[in-house]
Amino acid sequence: MLNKLSLKTKTFILLITISVITTLPLIIYYNKTASALSLLASDKDIEKGLVLSIDRAKGTGEKESAVLGLKKYSQIQALKSSIVKQVFVFTIIYFFAVMAVALLMGYIFISRITKPLKDLTLATRELANDNLDIRLPVESGGEIGVLEESFNKMMMDLKEAREQRIIAERRATWQNVARTVAHEIKNPLTPIKLSTERMYDKFINGAEDFPSVIKSTTSTILMEIENLQKLVETFHQYAKFPDPVFTDVSLNGLIMEVVGLFSHEKTQISHDLDPRIPILPLDKGQLKQAFTNLIKNALQAMEGLDREGRIKVTASLDKEKVLISIEDNGCGIPEENRKRLFEPYFTTKKQGSGIGLALTERIINLHGARILFTSREGEGTVFKIILPIDMKVLGETRRG
Repeated sequence: MLNKLSLKTKTFILLITISVITTLPLIIYYNKTASALSLLASDKDIEKGLVLSIDRAKGTGEKESAVLGLKKYSQIQALKSSIVKQVFVFTIIYFFAVMAVALLMGYIFISRITKPLKDLTLATRELANDNLDIRLPVESGGEIGVLEESFNKMMMDLKEAREQRIIAERRATWQNVARTVAHEIKNPLTPIKLSTERMYDKFINGAEDFPSVIKSTTSTILMEIENLQKLVETFHQYAKFPDPVFTDVSLNGLIMEVVGLFSHEKTQISHDLDPRIPILPLDKGQLKQAFTNLIKNALQAMEGLDREGRIKVTASLDKEKVLISIEDNGCGIPEENRKRLFEPYFTTKKQGSGIGLALTERIINLHGARILFTSREGEGTVFKIILPIDMKVLGETRRG
């Protein structure tokens, strides 16, 4: 039970316990004093004897002495009640004074401990939300101060490591792109070179079939040049992809619009959209392209299968994020291809350019989101998009 309480609550319970233990001797002293005083001037026989002495007094002097004795005895009783009352009041005041001082000191003390811990908790939440720019003010001394400094150093190291990793990944990506482009350029250059050499040889030797050779070689050269132009266009599209322009967009409406583009397909495409998803700042054109690429990819994964193809698009609101998934029951992704799935120009399709999923990942990342996937060969694939949302936007939508 105590393990579920906060540190501040536990401290207050400890202080109250200490205060009670500290004032316990005073309470015991009060009880004993009150018990002892209660016996003082409480003997009824003595009081009756004094009254009887007054009645039996023979002279005025004896009678005055007996009356004075009874008066003194009554005064002792009154004094006893006053002393008991004063001791009780003092005990109560002392007890609450000790409790107040203890709680005040405890509050001041625990606040100096819990405030840095609260700041640390908020900072770790920011870290969980991928904010590496958060820093803690180093205001405390001792172990707390060391903890704050260590946290700040850790955040700096993480940020530096991420920047280095991004640079390394970017360098590796472009190295791979360069190798792929070089390879793709080399393929059409070979037939262009051979065709040109053949045409030149026919011309030099004055071959009779020179006109027909020109026609066939020119056709080959033009076709390969066209392939080169397509390669250059896809490379330019990937390298010069524009930054998103955010406008208020209905995510559910956008998904329904994309699904409607494939209404002519034989494959059944269903959707399940959460109506609580608010209007969000998105680049509609880019996200439309990303969703279209994913659905096209799902359709291609079901080509040639002997079962009915199904695609399901879902979007749901989960606290501070929107979860979007595109699920198919296609052929799945082979294990050896999964690590390279989002690499530019990597494709297993004969007619594929290899930049569809690479552009999709870039679009998702530019929206501050992540894209993941799970796949089983022969069963299907699920692409998941995790889109964080601003809680202010969510709050305004709920109030509306």
